[in-house]
Amino acid sequence: MDRLNEGPVDAACVTAVLVGIEVYVDGDAYSELPGPARDALRFAEWLRACDVPPENIALLLAPTPDFAEEAADRAAALGIAVRPASADLVRNTFVELDRTRRLLFTYWGGHGVIAPTSMRRHLLLAESTERDPQSLLFDDLRRYLLCEDEEHVDLTRQIFIVDTCGWYLKRREREPVPRLFPQGDLSDKEIDQYFLFASRDGQGAINDAGLGTTEFAEQVLGCLHAGPRILPPDVEDLTRHVDRYFSDPARATDVTQTPVSIRNRTYAGSERDLGSARLRERRVLPVAPGHLQDALGRLHERSTRHVGRFALSKSGIGAHAGLHAINVGYQTSDVSAGVPKRAVYATVRHFYDAIPDGRLVVRGPAGSGKTVLAVHLVTTLLESRAKDEPVPVLLTLVNWRTPPPESRPDGTQAGYDRLVRHFEAWLAGQLLTQNLCDDAETARELVAGRWILPVLDGLDEVHTPQGAEADGPAVHLVAAIDRYLTANSDRPAPVVVTVRATGDDDTRPGLPSACVVEMQRLSVPEIVGALTDGVPGYTTDARWEALRADLRLGEGSIAARRLDSPWKLVLAVKAVTGPRPEVPVTELVHALVRQGDGADGALHERLLAAFVPAACGDAVVAEPRPPDAPTAVRWLAELARHLGRHASEDLTLSRMWVIAGERRVRAVQAVAHVAIVLFFCVACLLAAVGGPGHAVTTLGHLIDGTADLSGATTRRLWAAALFTVVVTAVAAATGIAHRTWVPVVTRRTRGLRERFEGPKRVRLPLSVLSGLEIGGAIGSAFGLGTFLLFGPVWGLVIGGVIGVTLGYGMEAKVGLDRTLSGNFFPAYYWVWDGLGLLAGAVTGTLVFWLIDYPPLSGTAFGATVGFFAAFAVGLIGWLRYVIAMTLMHRRNLLPWKVAAFLDWGHRAGVLRVHGVSWQFRHAELQHWLAAQREERPPRSRRPSSQRWRRLLARVVPRVE
Repeated sequence: MDRLNEGPVDAACVTAVLVGIEVYVDGDAYSELPGPARDALRFAEWLRACDVPPENIALLLAPTPDFAEEAADRAAALGIAVRPASADLVRNTFVELDRTRRLLFTYWGGHGVIAPTSMRRHLLLAESTERDPQSLLFDDLRRYLLCEDEEHVDLTRQIFIVDTCGWYLKRREREPVPRLFPQGDLSDKEIDQYFLFASRDGQGAINDAGLGTTEFAEQVLGCLHAGPRILPPDVEDLTRHVDRYFSDPARATDVTQTPVSIRNRTYAGSERDLGSARLRERRVLPVAPGHLQDALGRLHERSTRHVGRFALSKSGIGAHAGLHAINVGYQTSDVSAGVPKRAVYATVRHFYDAIPDGRLVVRGPAGSGKTVLAVHLVTTLLESRAKDEPVPVLLTLVNWRTPPPESRPDGTQAGYDRLVRHFEAWLAGQLLTQNLCDDAETARELVAGRWILPVLDGLDEVHTPQGAEADGPAVHLVAAIDRYLTANSDRPAPVVVTVRATGDDDTRPGLPSACVVEMQRLSVPEIVGALTDGVPGYTTDARWEALRADLRLGEGSIAARRLDSPWKLVLAVKAVTGPRPEVPVTELVHALVRQGDGADGALHERLLAAFVPAACGDAVVAEPRPPDAPTAVRWLAELARHLGRHASEDLTLSRMWVIAGERRVRAVQAVAHVAIVLFFCVACLLAAVGGPGHAVTTLGHLIDGTADLSGATTRRLWAAALFTVVVTAVAAATGIAHRTWVPVVTRRTRGLRERFEGPKRVRLPLSVLSGLEIGGAIGSAFGLGTFLLFGPVWGLVIGGVIGVTLGYGMEAKVGLDRTLSGNFFPAYYWVWDGLGLLAGAVTGTLVFWLIDYPPLSGTAFGATVGFFAAFAVGLIGWLRYVIAMTLMHRRNLLPWKVAAFLDWGHRAGVLRVHGVSWQFRHAELQHWLAAQREERPPRSRRPSSQRWRRLLARVVPRVE
């Protein structure tokens, strides 16, 4: 038995605070509420019947005028003095509680609201007005009573009966200003708190003004009077009684009211929800091993940033405030799960807390808000995550592939075990790919220990090859998730999956144990509210009258069916707003209310076609922008087709070079590598024969056959030839190889300009050092080659000009980002540059000594070559990307600065950031773009012969 019910408490050791507020200063904003003061008196009478001394009961009332005198008389008969329920007195009563007592009994009746942005429950105070609402924050009070206190020794059992509404504040209502309590460190003592709320979040509580009581208080008091007169009462019996009454189908009422009871035990960290027949202990994880504590902290922080960037990707509505706040509803389709039958977007965290083992499947049509719901759930779970709860991480399923044959299930337990291990390995790989973990071993331990809560978005988007539907990736993924849930009976395996509704129960992973919810269509009032908020002049402009009249038909409205999801609303609002609306209002209204075959498809096609052009004209998106809407559509379509060809959803710069053709790009890069290397190697060969700086003379002697190739010159020539062969082969191999040598980035992708907008004190030194590295590596290599050909003077001049130009240009102007992630940190490369320089210096010293050259010259030569080689290897990925984008730009298929274009797409709401990649904001938009007819626009540049003719025409005088 838990400590709250471990035994009775002496009535003299009970302290009670009873608050009943029936009237408020602003009677227009907060209506008179006959009942709470009367119910507070009835609780006082019950406490006195349990022999609680009157001096232990604080009775604070704000009764209606017709009840004030009766309240004072009844309280006096109990020996209790009535105090006014003013803000200061209420707060001071809790602050000055006698903490030496053992049990606290609290009742609060009156008005209450919940702020939807923070999900905080406000208990409104009598001084509240419409302009200045005041309250006590219930969570603030609860935490205050959990804090350490020198006298807080015995008050370890606390009961709260809260009889207020749980309505959400409307968008235009002020959030009450709370009277806060002093806070300190949480006590390490076992303190049991039990809360019984009259209603769930978003619901009202029924007050019967005629009887002067509430339905909730009537049931609570009835149960208390029917039971033994001992304190504390049996809270489980109390909860069952209240729950049984409000769950009775025979109870007819227009107001849905579902009381909630929660027990919270501090220190041990356990929590139990007793309401609505969910009498299950919440499963928690053991304390993580010491070596995983820091990894969990980093995972929590990175997951917060990851989902934050995901959530900040606008849904394409730009400055249209209000559309994002639609409180989309959903209802459970699996009644056996024992959770509420329906809920809304704002309460998803509370809904999820009621689900056994945390297994949830979200189904709905395209654009119904499944991903937004998942993002909001992850965000709220991270905000309130306890140390014994798994870390929620948002992952997309589009990258799942068919398991190898040895990992596919064969009907045996061993086969399913292999499938689970493959799924766990995939989860660990995603943690690494999205840079949520630093190393593979830690990722595997977190997955195996069930320390992550996978929120898997887009089961329906798993790529399935044609003809492999019966044994494709999606089938194996569903089986893997099902087995993952039950593979480790000692650890809870929570999981959240979103999937497009198809009517096929086989796509409902974890069906035996998961709660399945269906996203609901938007109601007519929600559609009207969104249009009122998002479209200027909607309520007054005569052009919208036909739509307004159609929506007044309610369920029979044609337009309501065509605007019944957030995505459809976004498309419609985006098309008719902005500086240059893409669809005239009259055309949109006519299309929304028109009947006929194909009308739905034609409207949706029209709105999809207007989405990107509308984003191009969005006034809230800063420069740079695409040159025009058709060009932006063509570029986005090329990216969408690229994703379709590679069955992927992620646009990652370091892997985007394949868009220009793998063989073509690698061949061009190999030629570029060999050309650069051959310049240097030819200089080495000529210097080996005739000495450095005599290339012209040496070449003449080689041509006329008078060059001296005997003795030490022969050894030097063979060494230079061997060096040429090896370096040329390595250059060709690194250019033609598939690997780009781009390292793993362990930080989140940032906006492209954030690198230049950071603190100048931090940015400037790094920028200067990076410029010195770039200029030093390239300038010294070309300077050395020029020195070997034409002597030290030309070497210094050419090396200095190239070094300064490229060092400044590639750092200050281009912002060289060798990781192509927006999070380049040059110090990583400086280490390899230093190692290359050291290795080259040692090797050069040894080789020059063997061929009878001064060893110090070999040291300088080898250090320069090693420095440049290490720098060049780190530049392979960036150079391959530049080559690919140059090829695509010449064909006018993509902009040369594609990263800036992707950044624009993110700011305009067309794309979203996911880890180190970009994704299309909606799969339907991606598929529509990919289906556009592929056009081959004219090349962006004139043929080289025409460019040379134009250049010569400017420089050479024209003969008349």
